[in-house]
Amino acid sequence: YDDDCHSIPLARQMQRIRERRATSKVYPGDLKCGQSFLHLDDLVDAIQCTVEKRGDLSPVQPLLIGEPQTVSYGTLQEELGKLIHGEKWETKSIPKTVAKTGAWVQDKLPIVDDPFIKPWMIDLADDHYDLDISKARQQLDWEPRHRLLDVLPTMVGRMQAEPARWYEVNGLKLPDEEAAALST
Repeated sequence: YDDDCHSIPLARQMQRIRERRATSKVYPGDLKCGQSFLHLDDLVDAIQCTVEKRGDLSPVQPLLIGEPQTVSYGTLQEELGKLIHGEKWETKSIPKTVAKTGAWVQDKLPIVDDPFIKPWMIDLADDHYDLDISKARQQLDWEPRHRLLDVLPTMVGRMQAEPARWYEVNGLKLPDEEAAALST
C-alpha cells in the first residue's frame, strides 16, 4: 500500500464502507484474524538494504518483510468507519454458507459491477498472517517505518478530498451518481 492505497483488497474494503454497501457490515470469519501489510516506501527500503548487504547474505536468503503488528479485519473495519463516516462501524460475523451464496449470486447478477468478493475467498476469511521479521531486522538492519493504522487517515483524507482521482488510481468505478455530478 501507499498513501493513495494501491492495495486492491484494502481499496475495495474502503470503497464498500464509503458507499455503505451491505457487504461492508458483514464478515464470514473471525474478526480478530488479519494480515500484515507493507508500505511501498518500506518495501523499497528493504530492497535497498538487501542490495547494500548482498555481500553478507547467502545466495538464497528467504526473509519476511512486513509490518510486525497484524491488523485484524475487525480493527480495520472499525478504524475505516470512524475515519470515513465519523461513526462506530459495526461488523457482524455471518455463516460461511450465507456469504458463499451471496458472493455467488453477486457474481452471477448482471446488475452488479464486477464484485470483488468471490465464493472461493470465503474459505480464507479465518486465515491469520503474523510475520516474524526478526531475520530481516538482524540481517538487513531493516525495520518498517510505516504502520497501516497510522497511514489510514492520510489514505482516507485523499479519498475524501478527491474521490474521482482516488477511485481512478485504485482501479475502481466511481458510483454513477457521483460520476454524473462530475460530468455536469
